[in-house]
Amino acid sequence: MNKKYYAIALLICMILLVSACKKSGAATGGAPRTPFLGGTAGLTVNFEEGSPPPEVTDTESFGFNAIVRLKNDGEHKIEKDNVKVNLVGFDPADFGQTFDEMKDAEPQDDLDAKKRDAEGNTVDGTTTYVAFPKSGGDFIPTKFPGNTPFTFRADVCYNYETLAVSKLCILKDMINIRDDSFCTPSGTGTSGRVIHSSSGPVQVQNFRQTVVGKDKISFSFDVVLTGSADVFWSKDERTPSGGFDLACPRAAKARREIENNVGVEITEIPVDPVFSNLKCGGLDSDSSGTVRMINNKRTIVCTADLVQDRLDLEKNVGVRLKYNILDNKEMEVLVKHLAEE
Repeated sequence: MNKKYYAIALLICMILLVSACKKSGAATGGAPRTPFLGGTAGLTVNFEEGSPPPEVTDTESFGFNAIVRLKNDGEHKIEKDNVKVNLVGFDPADFGQTFDEMKDAEPQDDLDAKKRDAEGNTVDGTTTYVAFPKSGGDFIPTKFPGNTPFTFRADVCYNYETLAVSKLCILKDMINIRDDSFCTPSGTGTSGRVIHSSSGPVQVQNFRQTVVGKDKISFSFDVVLTGSADVFWSKDERTPSGGFDLACPRAAKARREIENNVGVEITEIPVDPVFSNLKCGGLDSDSSGTVRMINNKRTIVCTADLVQDRLDLEKNVGVRLKYNILDNKEMEVLVKHLAEE
């Protein structure tokens, strides 16, 4: 009888142990086998509930604030001085404030990226806030002739990056491919390769490899803007730390100069002894530059020579994208007129 109870107790302990391992990820093979969480999110913008309120009264009878909530749902850390928020859509004088109180406000904290911990669990990115009026005080509606709706829109300009990694198939003989080759490059055309991209509004997609010759390869990928936000970048790398209008300009001429631009940098290959003579069409240098997307997309094609003294291998190639994003969130505030007695 005691042996029966002992066996049952041992079975229960084993079940609890297996359950604990599954929760920690140990029972499913340990650490994640992909470099990024992935996705298309960057900074998520919302108004804090009740700030501003949906309805207020006029004649200086009701004071309120507008609080913008920012959460980093992507995989790139943002320094707080690389986020600028403007509150637009109304004349601040109608609420006892000035335009200076509406411009170039910064969040309270740096915004850490969303990431995995050592156990493979997802850790949310930072949530922080931007309050208007910028220097404190309240919005206090003046007197209006009747009920009047106003649009409060938070325009948010922030700097972001996307990292992507894929692998190129490099063989001793790139032309005569054996059936038992370590990996398979394309022999007659274009071959799709797995691409891992960190979460961000601009993505690296459709990584492809092509065999050009016995000791030469070509690879290409697409830079793609997801969602409806606007993207900007300049060759002199203007960021929001220099001001909202510099990084995300609203003037038509300045906007045309850098709108839909993305900074692109090829990593790994430029300093790798397996490759030489890397050239990428459309980039300012062999491995980096600023490109303009057309219809939210741009294809980059690169070629590289291979050293002759090599073995079969797969080699990482990385891509870093740099850009500024202009996003917004708006809500309507109804100012109700207090009837005169």
